[in-house]
Amino acid sequence: MFKLKFALITLALFTLASFNLPLKSEAQTRPVTVAPGFEINQFADAGNVSEFTGTGQAGAGAGATAMAFDARGRLFVGTGRGKILILLDTNEDGRCDTVKTFATGVSIPLGLEFRSNGDLYVTSNLLGGAGRIIRLRDTNGDDVADEQTIIVDGLPSEGDHQTNRLRFAPDGLLYFGQGSATDNGTPKPGRPAEKPLNGTMLRVNVDAANPQDTLEVVATGLRNPFGMVFHPENGELFSTDGGSGEICQGGACPEDTSPPEEINWIVQGGNYGYPNCEGTPDSRPGCAGVRAPVQQFSRHLTPTSLAFYTGPQANEFTNHLLITLFKRLFGEGGDLRRLKIEGDKTSGFRVTQNEMIAEFGLIDPGDGPVETRIDPISGDIYVARFDPVSHRDPNEHHHIIYRIHRQGSDSQTFIGGLQPSMLAVNSGATTLKFVGRRLRSGAVIFADGIQLTTRQDSNGDWNADLPASFTNMQRTIMIQAQNPDGTRSNMLSLEVKGSVPPPPPPPDKVPQITSHFAYFKKRANVQNPLVAGLKAKKLGLVVTGIDFDASAQLLINGAAVELISASTTELVGKFAKSMVAAPGELNIQVRNSTGKTSNVVKLIVASQ
Repeated sequence: MFKLKFALITLALFTLASFNLPLKSEAQTRPVTVAPGFEINQFADAGNVSEFTGTGQAGAGAGATAMAFDARGRLFVGTGRGKILILLDTNEDGRCDTVKTFATGVSIPLGLEFRSNGDLYVTSNLLGGAGRIIRLRDTNGDDVADEQTIIVDGLPSEGDHQTNRLRFAPDGLLYFGQGSATDNGTPKPGRPAEKPLNGTMLRVNVDAANPQDTLEVVATGLRNPFGMVFHPENGELFSTDGGSGEICQGGACPEDTSPPEEINWIVQGGNYGYPNCEGTPDSRPGCAGVRAPVQQFSRHLTPTSLAFYTGPQANEFTNHLLITLFKRLFGEGGDLRRLKIEGDKTSGFRVTQNEMIAEFGLIDPGDGPVETRIDPISGDIYVARFDPVSHRDPNEHHHIIYRIHRQGSDSQTFIGGLQPSMLAVNSGATTLKFVGRRLRSGAVIFADGIQLTTRQDSNGDWNADLPASFTNMQRTIMIQAQNPDGTRSNMLSLEVKGSVPPPPPPPDKVPQITSHFAYFKKRANVQNPLVAGLKAKKLGLVVTGIDFDASAQLLINGAAVELISASTTELVGKFAKSMVAAPGELNIQVRNSTGKTSNVVKLIVASQ
């Protein structure tokens, strides 16, 4: 199964250690193929993204580990080296031509997910340590994350598996998978044992004053729930899971009794069998109450990503489930597959079609597809391939992002990302904003066949003025773009309703402490460390940082202290006598009026 770890050999390098990889292997030579009606090209590789390059072991961890599109249809990519990149195709030829670095220092990012307000959430795994969820925020629109805030920390990722993908649910909660600590429930000597949060699907309320306190187990018995996705219509959650066991690669191999790989329909309180009942539940001890998978695949193929096929190219395959299988073994896997899922919450779900869309020409079982995302504007399918194998050619690593699309779609015009997405009756004239693909200078927008005043802004996005007369009653307005040569785009629908839910409030600022010190009588008399027994009334604590609101409190060991002065970047407070009476450690935080609480910094009280 898919285990993503880092090893310290001069530097941290990305490995897949669920099986014993050969030290070196032959180069990949098989061609990439796609199903009839589809086309494929390499959107990003070592030729146009320098981050994907590197010789020998240094290049092993250089590829894409996670992807997500923002509302404007821009592709964000997490890499094994801990960067979050923005990959742009500014000339619309299907190849990345501009690379921006959005964030660095995000250790092992295995999941990226945008919220509707533009915040990017990332699962990160420290080298040999804890998993965490980080929020990245670009506050000034310069395509660089100005804030990195830890939302959840201390997740049990120091074992065989890690903190995996994450997705926002229709109810606004953030769901993510947490892998098991062991291969089969029993730790190897010197390795971590299973903890309560291992092998689960979890969720958290990122809007809570302290999101960590809202962490909740949704389902158990999932050995490594790596890929996950919510159905775009019914909102049900589906997740992959990989079975236990390793591949024998030489010598006298015993019979392989490893369980199959799975796709599961995740329900609240569901038990999916690991470690006592992997695969189809039967009469084995431990199978009572275990939920059966929706789909199974041959052992060791390692399902890595799920995405529902949506957008203007999906057509007859709309809402079919796309899945990548990382390994290619015995003529199976190493591909992107399309599954038609039928059923409902009452009768359950079942797969009625299982067809290949793309096969990536894999040779090594340690080189394969790890992530799938759909461009929200064009509907192109993007698949990231990650190759940590050490090949005979030390310069060879197949770190590639493929773009898969319907034949002929590269000559078509697409629009998407329409804002506002809904209007209220009698809401008056409105400026519509949207994103275009292959929309040329001089293009115009039509609403129900009537031409609107259209213009392009400095970001390259499009605006069109919708007259007030379009909102005088409930209706569905059909929006379409037309290029100067007469070619037209796909259509978007805009609903005019009697009432429209208010937009979500802007996200609450989370205070962050950047520095602090204690002083005696005057700020120039810094006390480092603070000595126990000093008169508390002559001591002061200075805390500097960002996003302190007008009513922010300064906390010492959880208790609010009296403030001497306050601003949005600095709080100065007084110590209580009990806080400095004896040696110890003080926990310093800032809490805003919204309840959002900062990071914790320490202040040592030393003995005299």
